[in-house]
Amino acid sequence: MIGKLAWRSFSFAYGVMNLAVMVAIAGLRDGAFTKRISEEERKELAIAQKKYWDLSSEPIPGFRHAFLMLKSGVKLHYVVNGPVGGAKGTNVAVFIHGFPDSFALWRALLSSPALQNHILVAVDLPGYGGSDSLQKYDAETILEAMAGFLLGMRELYLTDGGKMAVVTHDWGGIVGARLAAEAPQLADRWVIASSVLPQQTYSNILITIASARQMLHTWFRWPFNPRLLKTAFATLQPVLLQTACSFYVFILNLPGPIANAFARMGNFWFLRLLHWVQAGVLTADSKFHRALSTQEAADWMAMSTGPGPGQFPTSKLSLTNSDKPQQTYPQSVYTRIPDLGMSQKIRFYRENLILAPWEKSLETVVALSELDGMHPRRSSTGAGLFEDGPQGSLKAPATIVYGKQDPAFSPRLALDGIADYLVRGSKVVLIEKGGHWLPFEELGARVLERIVEWEFESLEGDMLGGLEEVKVMVEK
Repeated sequence: MIGKLAWRSFSFAYGVMNLAVMVAIAGLRDGAFTKRISEEERKELAIAQKKYWDLSSEPIPGFRHAFLMLKSGVKLHYVVNGPVGGAKGTNVAVFIHGFPDSFALWRALLSSPALQNHILVAVDLPGYGGSDSLQKYDAETILEAMAGFLLGMRELYLTDGGKMAVVTHDWGGIVGARLAAEAPQLADRWVIASSVLPQQTYSNILITIASARQMLHTWFRWPFNPRLLKTAFATLQPVLLQTACSFYVFILNLPGPIANAFARMGNFWFLRLLHWVQAGVLTADSKFHRALSTQEAADWMAMSTGPGPGQFPTSKLSLTNSDKPQQTYPQSVYTRIPDLGMSQKIRFYRENLILAPWEKSLETVVALSELDGMHPRRSSTGAGLFEDGPQGSLKAPATIVYGKQDPAFSPRLALDGIADYLVRGSKVVLIEKGGHWLPFEELGARVLERIVEWEFESLEGDMLGGLEEVKVMVEK
């Protein structure tokens, strides 16, 4: 009880301190509180929103908008290169983005000529892009929704004998890691980029804190031995580094009104800050290479925030095919427009999606059991449903991809002991000059493209042959 109170007090104080720093940077460095959106910026944003979100046109050449209505009534938006009617393909790759993005995160991979022989699907997470908002964003609600979506994609697009790969990033990676651990039947291969394995990282945190605490206890007995104190703090360094990396998480976990005010302050300064990093114009040492043009800024904003008012005309939109029912975005998407969906997006940080238990619905349990019966080959991977291993270990082959320069993670916590959480056929790949938004980076996109291509083609040979500054850190 005392420990929980101490942690909550620290989290609140640390969050408030970082909030004050962010307000100062937004106001003093970037002048965010004095800038107002211009008419030119409004026009460019409307153009960009139409480009990505107009249901009657292609958001990416060769792709169309589509929706899947889950049995819960939740409506998820996705884009797909398959024809209307859900013609099936040999292999299917499903791409799941993270914060604060949408399907557009994957535009480079979706446009890759090397992948066009496969069905490619990029979904908007609940509360993001064109997908419905949810009442809750806890583990049970999110994982049920995404498991239902993957089951739906299998039914619509996957042929017998074909492979399903799920490619994830950031919060999509958290979802992917949990599904690969708790519902591995959903896909043959999992790719988790710029994310952690929740239980493995949590275990490393607990072990590190316990080791440092034991050293401190020893130091209290011999306080004249400063080496013990120094060793204790050195041991704790990965946790301290992760705490610094996660400064914004503490802000987003402040009381709701404060967190929402932060997300909206200065004409959505925090969101625009992320866009500067995504575009590569703001470096980790807070140096600007250049300013984004009005058109570029609008494009980034449209990609991450979803449809605008222009995508909700008074008459219902329909696709060009008259034999298909009219399609519109869910009403909840329209209600998110004033705050650009930020009040929903930040709830992924607030409702313990990472570690909370997932009690599967009976419907999901039955569907997964049916997949087990259809694919007995899964047991040959060493990824059986009841395989022993650490809590949270993945039960299906996975490729984990990190950027060495990713500012979001402590490398020690993310990588130590990770092999124990992987099954045979898995790899951990490190991109030496990679950052966090690998799908937006030229080399990161090439690596992910090569991984998907390798997983669909043969699973043999050198997956990353010819790519410099890319290392396979773990291979099972």
